[in-house]
Amino acid sequence: MNRKQRRSSKKPLGNSVQLGHILGSGSNKIKKKIRDIERLLQKKKDVLPDTVLIEKERSLEALRFELKNAELRVKVQQNAKKYHMVRFFERKKALRRYKQAVKNNDQNEIQEKAAELCYVVNFPKTEKYIALYPTNENGQDDEEDVDTSDKSHEKTQAGRKAFLELVKASMDSGELPVSLDEILKGGKLGRDDNGLQLHKSDRSGPEDGGKSEVGSGKQDIEEDEDDFFEN
Repeated sequence: MNRKQRRSSKKPLGNSVQLGHILGSGSNKIKKKIRDIERLLQKKKDVLPDTVLIEKERSLEALRFELKNAELRVKVQQNAKKYHMVRFFERKKALRRYKQAVKNNDQNEIQEKAAELCYVVNFPKTEKYIALYPTNENGQDDEEDVDTSDKSHEKTQAGRKAFLELVKASMDSGELPVSLDEILKGGKLGRDDNGLQLHKSDRSGPEDGGKSEVGSGKQDIEEDEDDFFEN
Protein backbone atom coordinates (compact mmCIF):
# COMPACT_ATOMS: atom_id res chain seq x y z
CA MET A 1 0.00 0.00 0.00
CA ASN A 2 2.78 2.36 0.94
CA ARG A 3 4.68 1.37 -2.18
CA LYS A 4 1.67 2.15 -4.35
CA GLN A 5 1.28 5.51 -2.69
CA ARG A 6 4.95 6.25 -3.26
CA ARG A 7 4.65 5.28 -6.93
CA SER A 8 1.53 7.38 -7.48
CA SER A 9 3.10 10.36 -5.75
CA LYS A 10 6.06 10.17 -8.11
CA LYS A 11 3.97 10.27 -11.29
CA PRO A 12 2.87 13.92 -11.09
CA LEU A 13 6.44 14.90 -10.23
CA GLY A 14 7.75 13.02 -13.25
CA ASN A 15 5.20 14.67 -15.52
CA SER A 16 6.04 18.09 -14.09
CA VAL A 17 9.73 17.54 -14.76
CA GLN A 18 8.95 16.33 -18.27
CA LEU A 19 6.82 19.40 -18.92
CA GLY A 20 9.59 21.59 -17.53
CA HIS A 21 11.89 20.40 -20.31
CA ILE A 22 9.33 21.57 -22.89
CA LEU A 23 8.50 24.99 -21.42
CA GLY A 24 10.83 27.67 -22.71
CA SER A 25 11.78 25.66 -25.79
CA GLY A 26 10.98 26.27 -29.46
CA SER A 27 7.45 26.30 -30.86
CA ASN A 28 7.88 23.07 -32.86
CA LYS A 29 8.76 21.08 -29.76
CA ILE A 30 5.84 22.59 -27.87
CA LYS A 31 3.43 21.85 -30.73
CA LYS A 32 4.57 18.23 -30.81
CA LYS A 33 3.95 17.86 -27.07
CA ILE A 34 0.50 19.42 -27.47
CA ARG A 35 -0.37 16.95 -30.25
CA ASP A 36 0.88 14.03 -28.15
CA ILE A 37 -1.33 14.97 -25.21
CA GLU A 38 -4.33 15.66 -27.46
CA ARG A 39 -3.98 12.24 -29.09
CA LEU A 40 -3.70 10.59 -25.69
CA LEU A 41 -6.86 12.30 -24.45
CA GLN A 42 -8.71 11.48 -27.65
CA LYS A 43 -7.85 7.77 -27.52
CA LYS A 44 -7.95 7.08 -23.79
CA LYS A 45 -10.20 9.74 -22.30
CA ASP A 46 -12.77 7.14 -21.23
CA VAL A 47 -10.27 4.93 -19.41
CA LEU A 48 -7.88 7.42 -17.84
CA PRO A 49 -8.39 8.27 -14.14
CA ASP A 50 -9.86 11.69 -13.38
CA THR A 51 -6.64 12.80 -11.73
CA VAL A 52 -4.67 12.03 -14.89
CA LEU A 53 -7.24 13.79 -17.08
CA ILE A 54 -7.07 16.91 -14.94
CA GLU A 55 -3.29 16.81 -15.00
CA LYS A 56 -3.14 16.44 -18.80
CA GLU A 57 -5.68 19.22 -19.34
CA ARG A 58 -3.65 21.53 -17.12
CA SER A 59 -0.53 20.58 -19.04
CA LEU A 60 -2.30 21.43 -22.30
CA GLU A 61 -3.31 24.82 -20.95
CA ALA A 62 0.25 25.56 -19.86
CA LEU A 63 1.68 24.39 -23.18
CA ARG A 64 -0.74 26.48 -25.23
CA PHE A 65 0.16 29.55 -23.19
CA GLU A 66 3.86 28.78 -23.65
CA LEU A 67 3.33 28.28 -27.39
CA LYS A 68 1.89 31.78 -27.63
CA ASN A 69 4.93 33.15 -25.80
CA ALA A 70 7.30 31.15 -28.02
CA GLU A 71 5.67 32.59 -31.14
CA LEU A 72 5.94 36.08 -29.66
CA ARG A 73 9.63 35.51 -28.96
CA VAL A 74 10.19 34.59 -32.59
CA LYS A 75 8.29 37.66 -33.77
CA VAL A 76 10.26 39.94 -31.45
CA GLN A 77 13.56 38.48 -32.65
CA GLN A 78 12.58 38.89 -36.30
CA ASN A 79 11.45 42.48 -35.80
CA ALA A 80 14.59 43.32 -33.80
CA LYS A 81 16.75 42.15 -36.70
CA LYS A 82 14.66 43.83 -39.37
CA TYR A 83 13.88 47.20 -37.82
CA HIS A 84 16.60 48.08 -35.30
CA MET A 85 18.48 50.26 -37.80
CA VAL A 86 15.49 52.30 -38.95
CA ARG A 87 14.31 52.72 -35.36
CA PHE A 88 17.78 53.87 -34.33
CA PHE A 89 17.89 56.57 -37.00
CA GLU A 90 14.28 57.61 -36.39
CA ARG A 91 14.98 57.97 -32.68
CA LYS A 92 17.93 60.23 -33.44
CA LYS A 93 15.83 62.27 -35.86
CA ALA A 94 12.90 62.53 -33.42
CA LEU A 95 15.22 63.56 -30.58
CA ARG A 96 16.86 66.20 -32.77
CA ARG A 97 13.46 67.61 -33.77
CA TYR A 98 12.29 67.65 -30.16
CA LYS A 99 15.37 69.58 -29.04
CA GLN A 100 14.87 72.05 -31.88
CA ALA A 101 11.24 72.57 -30.81
CA VAL A 102 12.38 73.23 -27.24
CA LYS A 103 14.93 75.71 -28.57
CA ASN A 104 12.18 77.46 -30.57
CA ASN A 105 10.03 77.55 -27.40
CA ASP A 106 6.92 76.60 -29.39
CA GLN A 107 4.64 74.66 -27.00
CA ASN A 108 2.51 73.08 -29.72
CA GLU A 109 5.59 71.97 -31.61
CA ILE A 110 7.17 70.67 -28.40
CA GLN A 111 4.13 68.52 -27.65
CA GLU A 112 4.02 67.16 -31.19
CA LYS A 113 7.73 66.33 -31.33
CA ALA A 114 7.61 64.81 -27.85
CA ALA A 115 4.82 62.49 -29.03
CA GLU A 116 6.89 61.50 -32.07
CA LEU A 117 9.88 60.65 -29.88
CA CYS A 118 7.69 58.57 -27.57
CA TYR A 119 6.18 56.87 -30.63
CA VAL A 120 9.55 55.59 -31.81
CA VAL A 121 10.68 54.30 -28.41
CA ASN A 122 7.36 52.76 -27.33
CA PHE A 123 6.38 51.12 -30.62
CA PRO A 124 5.50 47.46 -29.89
CA LYS A 125 8.29 44.94 -30.49
CA THR A 126 5.77 42.40 -31.76
CA GLU A 127 4.56 44.59 -34.64
CA LYS A 128 5.97 45.52 -38.02
CA TYR A 129 7.46 48.97 -37.42
CA ILE A 130 5.66 51.85 -39.14
CA ALA A 131 8.12 54.68 -39.73
CA LEU A 132 7.19 58.22 -38.76
CA TYR A 133 9.31 59.84 -41.45
CA PRO A 134 8.74 58.29 -44.92
CA THR A 135 11.63 59.17 -47.19
CA ASN A 136 11.06 57.87 -50.70
CA GLU A 137 9.23 59.54 -53.56
CA ASN A 138 6.01 57.59 -53.12
CA GLY A 139 5.71 58.55 -49.47
CA GLN A 140 6.16 54.92 -48.50
CA ASP A 141 8.33 53.90 -45.55
CA ASP A 142 11.78 52.60 -46.43
CA GLU A 143 11.40 49.50 -44.26
CA GLU A 144 7.95 48.55 -45.54
CA ASP A 145 7.51 45.39 -47.52
CA VAL A 146 7.38 46.05 -51.26
CA ASP A 147 3.72 46.83 -51.79
CA THR A 148 2.90 50.16 -53.40
CA SER A 149 -0.86 49.61 -53.67
CA ASP A 150 -3.05 52.50 -52.55
CA LYS A 151 -4.83 50.19 -50.11
CA SER A 152 -1.57 49.20 -48.44
CA HIS A 153 -0.40 52.81 -48.26
CA GLU A 154 -3.69 53.92 -46.69
CA LYS A 155 -3.45 51.11 -44.15
CA THR A 156 0.08 52.20 -43.24
CA GLN A 157 -0.98 55.82 -42.81
CA ALA A 158 -3.97 54.79 -40.71
CA GLY A 159 -1.78 52.61 -38.50
CA ARG A 160 0.74 55.41 -38.01
CA LYS A 161 -1.98 57.91 -37.11
CA ALA A 162 -3.75 55.50 -34.75
CA PHE A 163 -0.58 54.66 -32.84
CA LEU A 164 0.49 58.30 -32.63
CA GLU A 165 -2.92 59.18 -31.16
CA LEU A 166 -2.57 56.33 -28.66
CA VAL A 167 0.87 57.63 -27.67
CA LYS A 168 -0.54 61.12 -27.07
CA ALA A 169 -3.38 59.74 -24.95
CA SER A 170 -0.96 57.58 -22.97
CA MET A 171 1.31 60.58 -22.39
CA ASP A 172 -1.64 62.51 -20.97
CA SER A 173 -2.62 59.63 -18.68
CA GLY A 174 0.96 58.82 -17.68
CA GLU A 175 0.67 55.23 -18.95
CA LEU A 176 3.55 55.07 -21.42
CA PRO A 177 5.89 52.10 -20.88
CA VAL A 178 8.81 54.54 -21.31
CA SER A 179 8.00 58.15 -20.44
CA LEU A 180 9.41 61.22 -22.17
CA ASP A 181 11.60 62.03 -19.15
CA GLU A 182 13.01 58.49 -19.20
CA ILE A 183 13.67 58.70 -22.94
CA LEU A 184 15.56 61.98 -22.53
CA LYS A 185 17.75 60.18 -19.98
CA GLY A 186 18.46 57.38 -22.46
CA GLY A 187 15.65 55.06 -21.40
CA LYS A 188 14.16 52.41 -23.69
CA LEU A 189 11.91 49.39 -23.53
CA GLY A 190 13.05 46.67 -21.17
CA ARG A 191 13.64 43.09 -22.30
CA ASP A 192 10.30 41.95 -20.86
CA ASP A 193 8.25 44.88 -22.15
CA ASN A 194 6.61 44.63 -25.56
CA GLY A 195 5.84 48.33 -25.77
CA LEU A 196 2.56 50.19 -26.05
CA GLN A 197 -0.07 47.88 -27.54
CA LEU A 198 -2.65 49.22 -29.97
CA HIS A 199 -4.72 46.01 -29.92
CA LYS A 200 -5.61 44.24 -26.69
CA SER A 201 -5.35 40.90 -28.49
CA ASP A 202 -1.61 41.55 -28.90
CA ARG A 203 -1.09 41.37 -25.15
CA SER A 204 -0.25 38.17 -23.35
CA GLY A 205 -2.96 38.86 -20.78
CA PRO A 206 -5.83 41.31 -20.16
CA GLU A 207 -4.03 43.18 -17.38
CA ASP A 208 -0.37 42.72 -18.16
CA GLY A 209 0.25 46.14 -19.68
CA GLY A 210 1.75 44.66 -22.81
CA LYS A 211 4.33 42.55 -21.00
CA SER A 212 4.94 38.85 -21.54
CA GLU A 213 7.63 36.21 -21.44
CA VAL A 214 9.17 37.29 -24.74
CA GLY A 215 12.31 38.53 -23.02
CA SER A 216 13.63 34.99 -22.72
CA GLY A 217 14.61 34.92 -26.39
CA LYS A 218 18.15 35.33 -27.73
CA GLN A 219 19.81 38.02 -25.67
CA ASP A 220 22.36 38.94 -28.30
CA ILE A 221 19.59 40.31 -30.53
CA GLU A 222 18.30 42.49 -27.71
CA GLU A 223 21.79 43.73 -26.88
CA ASP A 224 22.46 44.46 -30.53
CA GLU A 225 19.30 46.54 -30.66
CA ASP A 226 20.29 48.33 -27.45
CA ASP A 227 23.65 49.30 -28.95
CA PHE A 228 21.92 51.06 -31.83
CA PHE A 229 19.70 52.99 -29.43
CA GLU A 230 22.60 54.56 -27.59
CA ASN A 231 22.84 58.32 -28.13
